[in-house]
Amino acid sequence: MKVEIRSDSIVIDGYVNAVERESKLMRGKDGAFVEKISEGAFSRALQRNKKFNREVRVLLNHNYGRQLTSTNESTTKITEDNIGLRCRCEVRDAEVVQMAKEGKLAGWSFGFVALSEKNTDIDGIRHREIRELELREVSVLDNTRIPAYNGTSIEIRETEDFIEIREILDEMEAVDETAEKEKQPLNQEFEQRFWKIRANL
Repeated sequence: MKVEIRSDSIVIDGYVNAVERESKLMRGKDGAFVEKISEGAFSRALQRNKKFNREVRVLLNHNYGRQLTSTNESTTKITEDNIGLRCRCEVRDAEVVQMAKEGKLAGWSFGFVALSEKNTDIDGIRHREIRELELREVSVLDNTRIPAYNGTSIEIRETEDFIEIREILDEMEAVDETAEKEKQPLNQEFEQRFWKIRANL
């Protein structure tokens, strides 16, 4: 997760999930399992969302009351490439900007509904391949969200949908653009003085 810190906003860029890569052992309502998302599943989900004009929300800690942005905003791009699901978005929420400055952002998560899957038993462990899914949201996690597992499941009763959550802790790489801009005039001044002194030699 790379975070560019600006004067009143941050730009977050990183991979929410790597496709075709097996997860660690997770626990769900049916017991332990290992999971991977099929290549192309996110792309197809995003295409369906676009076709039916459904946004993918960017939330803080899966809190639907704290929507930071969405794919309806031009500054938010969620795509699948050859590595996996990638999100780049600009966030103007003052509290989240402050969290970034304090190094309190911990990673990514996403909420989805499985539409098609293949399950295989290998040495007594269920291996689950998600072939088609509905992508509901991606979440930026702060450092209060340290999951016991790298995947958990929750049930949303209002819609009677079973939404699964996958959390990924990540290293935050912060780049403070405001600090870089503040240094620039000093660098220009130093360069002008250098050439002036050199011309007098």
